[in-house]
Amino acid sequence: MTLPHRDAGPLPGPLLPGYPLSGTTEAPPNWPVDDMPAARPDWRERLALGADLALIGIAVTALALPVVTAPAALATGSAAVRTRYAGGRLPTWRPLLRQYRRGVLPGLPALLAAAVLLIDLVAVRGGWVPGGPVLLGITAVVTAWLAGVAALTLVALGRDPELPWRTAAGWAWDHPKAATVLALIGVIAFFLVLAVPVTLPLMVGFHLFAVHLLSDRLAPA
Repeated sequence: MTLPHRDAGPLPGPLLPGYPLSGTTEAPPNWPVDDMPAARPDWRERLALGADLALIGIAVTALALPVVTAPAALATGSAAVRTRYAGGRLPTWRPLLRQYRRGVLPGLPALLAAAVLLIDLVAVRGGWVPGGPVLLGITAVVTAWLAGVAALTLVALGRDPELPWRTAAGWAWDHPKAATVLALIGVIAFFLVLAVPVTLPLMVGFHLFAVHLLSDRLAPA
């Protein structure tokens, strides 16, 4: 004797959550996908970057030896570091030489201001003017902060070599937070060079690289 067939109808749902029954069409679960980690440069790329920064620092030091060309040499070095930092290669020497020649005259006021601040520091420290340690501390802080503004001005000139120096200085003045951070970095670099003066040519290139790296985070273009 056979039992009559009974149609139980469709089951109320899938046996397990997330797994559809056979014969049904259901979109697959949308699982989150982790982003692939960015490729990091290996030791050869880091070594090449260090060698290029050292080469830039030596060239800037040589171009700044006449003293009156120091601001132009630093601006040119900033442009070279920017190209190496952003493009992964050193720039050709012709545009750098053109920027160097063009920046000698605009850099003279900056050189004069640096000389005045240096003479002021020496005078206060030597007791030639009244004020004592308090005035010396205030003068040192102001000098360091203005050095941060100058470093940020070099960043602007490195980003756009055609930018007028006065416009670059005005942009740097409008970013006091970034200038303060660069001032602190400059103080650290100053004492490192003071401890080992022979590292000055190398420190120039690495310091310019550091100020560009920090400025992209604190004062993006």
